[in-house]
Amino acid sequence: MDTTILGRTGLKVSVAVLGAGGNSRLGLRRGGSKAEAIDLVRAALDRGVNFIDTAPAYGTEDVVGAGIEGRRDSVILATKARCTVQGSSYEGSEFVAPGDMRRSVEASLKALRTDHIDILQLHGVRPHQYEFCRGELLPELQRLRDEGKLRFLGVTEAFGVDPEHRMAQSAVADGVWDVLMLGCNFVNPSVARFVLPQATEKNLGVMAMYAVRGALARKETLNGLVAKLVAQGEVPADALDPEDPLGFLLENGVAGSLTEAAYRFCRHMPGISVVMTGTGSLAHLEENIAAINGTSLPAGVLDRLSAAFGKVTSATGDLE
Repeated sequence: MDTTILGRTGLKVSVAVLGAGGNSRLGLRRGGSKAEAIDLVRAALDRGVNFIDTAPAYGTEDVVGAGIEGRRDSVILATKARCTVQGSSYEGSEFVAPGDMRRSVEASLKALRTDHIDILQLHGVRPHQYEFCRGELLPELQRLRDEGKLRFLGVTEAFGVDPEHRMAQSAVADGVWDVLMLGCNFVNPSVARFVLPQATEKNLGVMAMYAVRGALARKETLNGLVAKLVAQGEVPADALDPEDPLGFLLENGVAGSLTEAAYRFCRHMPGISVVMTGTGSLAHLEENIAAINGTSLPAGVLDRLSAAFGKVTSATGDLE
């Protein structure tokens, strides 16, 4: 497993992060048992993954806690807290009180079976919510950090409703956060324009999410997404073959699959520290780890992707 230093945190982490959310949630969302999810966490650790990300909203903190039991000292553990009231919309302005941060952290510590969280991130912060998070919630998180219950602080963006990464731009400029979780993939690399140069200058740790989503994993859905982006004017009509727009990713041994190409694209983007991968399958986990550990895509391939998708902001890669 390749490792890196997560920005100014100084934490030595695996470049592959086991994400306990997403469409799978360690398999629990697709009918898997808690025992199977715990075994998957342990299998990831056995394969060199030392960085795990979860959240109360995912319903996976307890299985992550069980999976790392007895191995906590070798794991970098990240979880989250929401800025809006439980049961209300993530998009709304029904904000939690600062004291709710403490209650959320205490509940996470109990579920994760630990006395400290390495990275606590505010979850899915929208641009209109950032000022409240910065002014009202951050001081309580800083107190929790000073008490030793948290080590580092961050925010995750709401990729898809914030196409120009406005929240992340504000977070970078403020200089009070250590880690950002940002959306990025080869059909929407806009984070490289709007955030990554500034984040690199501040030496922030950047976790890439959305490297592979439903529409990117299969040729048919990916072709449909590309056609939509061409129709919207975000992708030049002459940049790609309309019959097989991303076929060049699989030609001449470039990559063995679209998923592999997608992970390698994000892994080697300047400014990205680590790449999230979520699954409920051991075989899938091993394939994803191998892809994230793979080499950068060839320069010519990266140039073609940039020419085609360099101005895209609307796509996330999710199936519609």
